[in-house]
Formats: sequence, C-alpha cells, structure tokens
Amino acid sequence: MMMMKVSPKQQTRPTCVAVAAALLSLLLVVLSFGTVTCTSTIKIKNGMATPEEYKKQQQRMLMKTDSIDSDDKNIFTQTFISVTQAPDFVTRLPNGGSSASFTDDIIAVVKAAVDASMEPDLSKFIFPLQGSSITQKGAVFGPDSVEIANAPEGVLVGQRLAGGCGSLMGVQYSFAGDRKVKFMPQEDPFYFFHGQCVVTSGILEPQVSFQDRFSSGMTFDAVQPVITSHSCKLNLCLGGGGFNCIAIYSGTAFVFNIGKGFLNNNEGTGGGGGANAGPRLSFESPPLPPPFPGTILGGTGSFEGIEGSVNIATIAGTTGPILGPTFFSPLVDPVGSIVQVISVKSNMPLPPGP
Repeated sequence: MMMMKVSPKQQTRPTCVAVAAALLSLLLVVLSFGTVTCTSTIKIKNGMATPEEYKKQQQRMLMKTDSIDSDDKNIFTQTFISVTQAPDFVTRLPNGGSSASFTDDIIAVVKAAVDASMEPDLSKFIFPLQGSSITQKGAVFGPDSVEIANAPEGVLVGQRLAGGCGSLMGVQYSFAGDRKVKFMPQEDPFYFFHGQCVVTSGILEPQVSFQDRFSSGMTFDAVQPVITSHSCKLNLCLGGGGFNCIAIYSGTAFVFNIGKGFLNNNEGTGGGGGANAGPRLSFESPPLPPPFPGTILGGTGSFEGIEGSVNIATIAGTTGPILGPTFFSPLVDPVGSIVQVISVKSNMPLPPGP
C-alpha cells in the first residue's frame, strides 16, 4: 500500500500529492524477465539446412539414442535472440484489468474527494503483486543477426499526453541495462517467442521517500514490491508456417525488485515544472531481472518428441513506465525493446534463426 507525506507548505494541495503517490503503485510489473552480461555486439555463426534435412537428422539421432539416458540425449545446443517491442509486453492484474484501468479508478476517487473538499481514501488501492502477469510476443532471430549496443545516453522522450494533460518535452530516461537494439533484420512471421509469466509470490520491502522530477517541495513514500517466484508457460516457434514450436515451462524462484527501476528513472531532486523535468537523483539505469531456467515439455510439427532444457536471459529492456509532468497526467508508456537470449539444449538439432 502506498503511504504519503507532504511538507507543511504543501498542506493545501492534498489532492495532487495523493494522486502522484497513488499512481506510483501502478508502476510495478513492467520490465522483462532475465538478465545476463554481454558484449556490445553478439556474434555466433550457424550452418544452414533444409527442414527435410533437419527431420532426417532428428529421426537418426532418436534411433541412435534410445539406449542412452536423458542427459546424454540432449547433445544439441542452439541459441536464439528474441526482440519484443514495448507494446507487445503487456501487464495484467489478477482481475484481468490493466494498469490504465487501475489508474482511472484512483483518479475517480481522488476527484470525488476534491469535489467534496475531503482527503481521498486510497486505502483499498493496494497493487496486487501476487497473480499479476506479463504476456509477451516477440520476433526470433539468430544471434548473429541482431546487434545490441551500449546506450548510456538513454533516450529523449517527447510525447503529448492524452486528455489535455500536457506534454513531455525531450526528457531523458535510461533503458534497463543501459543497452538497446542497434540493428535487427526484417522479422520472419513464423519465427516467434510468446507466452505468459505469472507472479506466484512476492513481498513488500520497507518504504522509501523520494521526490519526482517535476514536483517542487513535496516528498512521497512508496513501498518496494519484490517478486520472489514466478511460473511461465512459453512457446518458441521456429518456422514450419508457425507450427514448428517448442513448449517450455518454468516454475522457479525469481527474486527481482520491480520498484527499483521505476525510482531510478523517475526519482529527481524536485524543482521541475510543467513539461520541464528536473535532474534525476541517480544516473543508475533500471536493473535487469535475473535469468531463469525452463524445461522443454514437448513440441509440435518437426519438433514432436523433443526433450531438453532452456535458459532465458534478458540483456536489454525498456525505460519502464514514466510519470507525466502533472499530477493528473496519465502514465507515459515504456519506450524501447525487451531483448532476450534463449539458449536451448535438446535431443534433436534445431534450425538457426533468420
């Protein structure tokens, strides 16, 4: 639950403070999962083969390994890169609602309190961490096809906000991990990575006090939500008209403070006004979450009978949600892409990505 306090000179503006503090509770589950250390450019070479040749190789290897234990069967490795654009990385609350609808409900309560000259009661607006989900769909490439570049300069966000709530005028924000996609080829519609991860447990760390980058003289208190475990059901599809797919399951510990990234990009020293943001308090970029393993449950098309394991690691992320310049501004959508490295170890050879 969000708590808030304001300096004495701001006691005449409880509404603005309440809205700003309440909106922060929405900005929780926004970054992609996984992390890994990488160089500025990823380069791995792969051979080429037709789908028929892959099928024959799979059949030969299955015949040869019937008498070998499971670990010895999984002798083939392949690496892929998935790039998911920010709009295709969607957060949903346990009731199926979105962060936008959650925000609208808060604003409605605050406006009603303003009309009645009362302090808004926001006690029921506790962000439901457990049961929240992220659904994603991204394009898949070979690791030698995508170039990832360091981006310590971040990105300038200039955007007119909906509802007549002002504009952001070239305000600088950092990408998670300080990296971004420098180049990727045309997407192949039959190579994609999609699925859903659900938060199965989490905790709230103690509150921290901060000022945003637009307000002046006000201090807010916000809890820090931490995911401690999650469950994922994912599909890696590699050609075959989109029907050659590998089913992946992951249910693991997954410790990630999802509030830290929001503070890194939105916490300031105050003193900003209108569309002009004050400086960030820290130049640290939003963190990337930890990598996580998965188990191959089976496959379709050419991958029937597949066994093995995967490791999924995120090497670049978005800005995360951005606070608008006014207290009643809607949240600005994250900017950037989520880039994940998918390492597969299996009992049959896989085609390289495009």
